[in-house]
Amino acid sequence: MNPVTCKSCHLLVDETDNYCRHCGRSLKPGHGFWYSHSGIILLMLVLGPFVLPLVWMSKRLGLTAKIIYSIILGLVGYYFIVACYRIFQLTQEATQLLIGGGF
Repeated sequence: MNPVTCKSCHLLVDETDNYCRHCGRSLKPGHGFWYSHSGIILLMLVLGPFVLPLVWMSKRLGLTAKIIYSIILGLVGYYFIVACYRIFQLTQEATQLLIGGGF
């Protein structure tokens, strides 16, 4: 067996370990907390559609879950784009009213 070190704490671990015995970090890519269902949902609340690459890199999620998350993230992204466009339109209308003296 070749000695393997944890990328986080740099201590020796067994090459068959999935998590470091010393610090608890995942030793396999795509297996961290942010790749789990709860991690993806938490990150969706903070980052919105920018979480999509993490969804597809996850080795914990099945294909069906990845497709469902992708659809949800697409809808959320579409909603944000429409909401931002509507805010832009309202700002333009308010500016025209203020400049044009529409009171």
